[in-house]
Amino acid sequence: MSGTRPALALASMLLVQMLAATTFVAASVLAPAVAPTLGIAPERIGLYAGLGYLAAMISGLRSGAWVARLGAMRLTQLGLACCAAGALLAGLGPPQALLGAAALIGVGYGVVNPTSAAVLSQHAPEGARGLFFSVKQTGVPLGVALAGLTMPAGLALLGWRATAMAVAGVCLALAAVLEPAVARLEPPRAPHGGGTAPGQGAVALLQRVWRSPLLRPLSLASLSYALTQQVYVTFIVAMLNLTLGWTLAAAAGLLALSQGVAALARIAFGSVGDRWVPPGWVMVGLGAAMAASCLGLAAAAAGTLPWALVGAAALACAGTAMGWNGVFYGALTQLVPRSEVAGISGAAQFFTFAGGMLGPLLFGEAVRAGAGYPLAWVVVALIPATAAAALARALVSARRTPPA
Repeated sequence: MSGTRPALALASMLLVQMLAATTFVAASVLAPAVAPTLGIAPERIGLYAGLGYLAAMISGLRSGAWVARLGAMRLTQLGLACCAAGALLAGLGPPQALLGAAALIGVGYGVVNPTSAAVLSQHAPEGARGLFFSVKQTGVPLGVALAGLTMPAGLALLGWRATAMAVAGVCLALAAVLEPAVARLEPPRAPHGGGTAPGQGAVALLQRVWRSPLLRPLSLASLSYALTQQVYVTFIVAMLNLTLGWTLAAAAGLLALSQGVAALARIAFGSVGDRWVPPGWVMVGLGAAMAASCLGLAAAAAGTLPWALVGAAALACAGTAMGWNGVFYGALTQLVPRSEVAGISGAAQFFTFAGGMLGPLLFGEAVRAGAGYPLAWVVVALIPATAAAALARALVSARRTPPA
């Protein structure tokens, strides 16, 4: 493919994904220590995460139109600026401003996947798209790991407000560093913009995803898997620290280690989807595996496992519940024309982020209401298992249906 810059595209999108994830998850890492000082129960971090994902759902759904108007790379820079604005508001504002900060960070986070999909679908080699998307998606666990390593240190050395402002500064710095790459990476736009087909607004895009016999179960699987993933990221530190008695540093360190496992898992599963197993079936297998790992966390939360097995369950959950994202976006690009990747990715991501919004909110409220971590994890395990079974049925049906 002439005129492509795969290395520059992948490096740029990976850095953006990593920093956006760090910014988004920082509050979850700091919550056990910071929330009580603000008079907030640590479990209420689910409300913060849920609001962030609601904002990300909306901005992701509008990303196709914004890409058509502004370009994917320029929108990427604006997304980083939104993340910076949210971090600044968190650092400078009163506790009540934290919800506004979550919304701003969510808006910025929501545009990252659609813009990355537009850029990588243009620059990634045809036979390695799943691998490229998976490597880019390692930015999420790497960003979570970065948060797990740096947020406790920032809290001890600077305080949480100064740490939030430092994160804002890094977001703005990356937006500036990307400026020379804008012209080199910007995908060509069709007369109607290229981010979405003419006449396809947000509702039309959602309807198209919902009416497709493959896009619908694939998107619902992403909802279920994202729900599991965000419950894990949002609550694993609090569960280990407050329920099992781990120190904050040890709990955050395990979170960081688990993200290294997740990053490697994403690359491995992306390669499997490119070379040996169709990505849809990789998604099915991952749903079954993450359900089993959630049951392991339920046993860990009940106090029935030694600390080594608790760590093993956490690592297994990270590898499965956070290993599917690149495979998902790789599968989308196989089902959607390149000119519509940004718009359809934003619409499919609406379902993904709905899971990210609902998971922490419902899980946190269930724990607060007395259900406890063990029962909550058992219920979570049923969700990806059900979604994987539905996706498998759709794939079998599509294989049996003759082409029109």
